[in-house]
Amino acid sequence: MGALDRAQEDIACGEPWRARNRLSSVLEQEPASQGALDLLGYAYLAMDDLAAAGAAWFLTDRPDEDPDVTPALKALATAYPDPLALARALPIRAPSSAYPPRARRRLAILGSRVRASGQEWEPPGEVHFFEQDGVDVEAFREWPTTVATTRSGIRVVAAVLVVAMLAGASIAAVITLLL
Repeated sequence: MGALDRAQEDIACGEPWRARNRLSSVLEQEPASQGALDLLGYAYLAMDDLAAAGAAWFLTDRPDEDPDVTPALKALATAYPDPLALARALPIRAPSSAYPPRARRRLAILGSRVRASGQEWEPPGEVHFFEQDGVDVEAFREWPTTVATTRSGIRVVAAVLVVAMLAGASIAAVITLLL
């Protein structure tokens, strides 16, 4: 019997706090586990913590119209009217790409609300590529563009490297003779 089965039994036996603890452990190992997040929502619902249930179900693919989910999401929004506080209340421990499409849409909307409020937040582990972050190519044009027109600088560097290699080889030869 796995942790999810035991958590389900805990809820059925009227011990939702045990289920919450088990499911928290599962989510440490599998941060986007849909089964664990769904059961965690039910555990919080059984503990009469509607906002926490909404936070768990926020990260699932459960529809907003679900009769259990609707009041939980409303309670979450009421408990955390500030978008950044709501984002921090979520049990999110994985990049948004690890969650199902409906959860990703919710996270994207939440992220835009956070930005609209003048704050910054992103799910943990998000990967950004330069083209997403908007690297300003024009900024690179400000760099000095002077390039040596002769190869003398390259020859000097090459000569220094050759001398350094010969010196290293000479030192190694002397040490081996002394030993």
